[in-house]
Amino acid sequence: MAFQFGDTPAGLSSEILNIAAVLTRKGGLRVPRYQRPFTWTEREVRELIEDLRRAFDRDAKFYFIGQIVLVRNAQGAYEISDGQQRLATLSMLIAYVRDRLPGRAKQFQQLLMEGNTPRLTLRDEDASFFRGFVQEPGKMAELAHHPEIGVDSKDLLAAAAETIESELRGTDDRVLDNFFSFVARCCTLNVVDATERGCAQTVFNTLNKRGSPLSNADIIKSDLIENAGLPDAKATAAARKWEQVEDMFERENFAKLLYMMPFLLTGEKQTSPDDLKAFRDAVERGGGVEAFLFQQLPRYAQALRAIFSCSIDVGKASAEVNRRVHLMKQVEAWDWAPALLAFLAEHGGEHERARRFVQALDRFAFACELSVIDNRLQDTRYAKAMKNCGDDRQLYGPKGALELNDSEQLRFIATLNKSRKRDRLRRLLLMRLEAALPGGHLLSMTDDTSVEHILPRAGGPWWNERFPDKKMREDAAHLIGNLTLLNYDQNREADTKSFPEKRKIFFEFRGNPPIHALTKDFAGVQDWTLEVIEARQERLVRLLCEDWGLIRGMTDQAA
Repeated sequence: MAFQFGDTPAGLSSEILNIAAVLTRKGGLRVPRYQRPFTWTEREVRELIEDLRRAFDRDAKFYFIGQIVLVRNAQGAYEISDGQQRLATLSMLIAYVRDRLPGRAKQFQQLLMEGNTPRLTLRDEDASFFRGFVQEPGKMAELAHHPEIGVDSKDLLAAAAETIESELRGTDDRVLDNFFSFVARCCTLNVVDATERGCAQTVFNTLNKRGSPLSNADIIKSDLIENAGLPDAKATAAARKWEQVEDMFERENFAKLLYMMPFLLTGEKQTSPDDLKAFRDAVERGGGVEAFLFQQLPRYAQALRAIFSCSIDVGKASAEVNRRVHLMKQVEAWDWAPALLAFLAEHGGEHERARRFVQALDRFAFACELSVIDNRLQDTRYAKAMKNCGDDRQLYGPKGALELNDSEQLRFIATLNKSRKRDRLRRLLLMRLEAALPGGHLLSMTDDTSVEHILPRAGGPWWNERFPDKKMREDAAHLIGNLTLLNYDQNREADTKSFPEKRKIFFEFRGNPPIHALTKDFAGVQDWTLEVIEARQERLVRLLCEDWGLIRGMTDQAA
């Protein structure tokens, strides 16, 4: 019997709680200083809202959003070892509803503050910002329109507020009240409590890294093959074909393929990645289980493998197409992938069409990443591009899915000319430029490259004499024309040194690291001035526009 071997060791406990119970736990929730900051982008925030809305619409008894790991600190507060992004975003959603519904503000505010004490406290660097705009009433609308300040965590919180406002502004007040009453009551988490950080870390690592649990892929495979009514020999062949396809990918990449399949088959996103019935329905609507197992899955798998390895064969256009695909893969959201999969599976042998399609998809993907395209229209246009990948009129005509209209083109060019303060977007655009320059390198977000501000953001004695206007100096510092790519050691060494000193670091650094085309671009420049920055800005933006086929928009703008 169990008691013969002693009680279960103390130090861990677990229970299922709804979000209201999690936020109102005695002692409060705190993000410790060693945790990363808020990192969710518009995509993750929008997906959470959509998942919650779908659960509400189908009158689900509960909606499970995963597990969080907490550790009790010496002051009695719970430190969040895992779960910060979800808790912060849910708090922002509740704050939006509080501000929208004055008659219900008190009830929703109780989930955010206990008297004058926040229920959730972010890292020290962000705590007062989060409290002032989110937890104190009446400021969510202001946060949604807050200008970029160059601090990623705060800018992402503001972007999350903007996404929340965009997604919920059209919801009727009564429906909104019912929706978030449902969220507070039925949105559930498995809460693991630990008594010390080491214990919490062990739990986190075990849950995320150890073992090989039965995956969605295994469950889908079993369901399709066992319930398809196939003869034994054909079911065995189907299982073998599935395993051959699965062996082409790492486990998580095969999961990506399965996640995209319902959309590829029907043009409609699955209501939930875990909804087995919806997956089976999509397969039936797409031609049936046999066609899926023996034709569709293998064909799309071959196309996805070529995307992952950048080995798409479209004849003379192969180098250009694979360069663009490599750069699209650096964008966080892979919303572009189903459209490209569909095109390659159906029209991969049409080489010139492939070149045009991938250029347009590349341009559209970056327009989405830079918030040029209204986020509420992105999914619809990607779906249209996927379903009509063989119809040029639907892709490139006046209302084509991948065609940017005049206002979108002008916004795209304007955002390229904007002073960029978000580090990830800066790196992404500079990598894009590097690849487009003659002799440029094809870089990845994981490479040893960082953004160097030639005119330092913080100025410095040498620079302040030459750029005495602080506002102008700060704006110029973030322009593409003032940026290049260095490795991390070079960047740290360059710091706020004078331009003559920086030149030696750029071109004569110890160990002879690669000199990127973006740096070679100004090899002949001996003095760094505002005129140099502006001329380089114009040249580099024009290069991007030409590569993306945006040059018509520049001409229109000039006119």
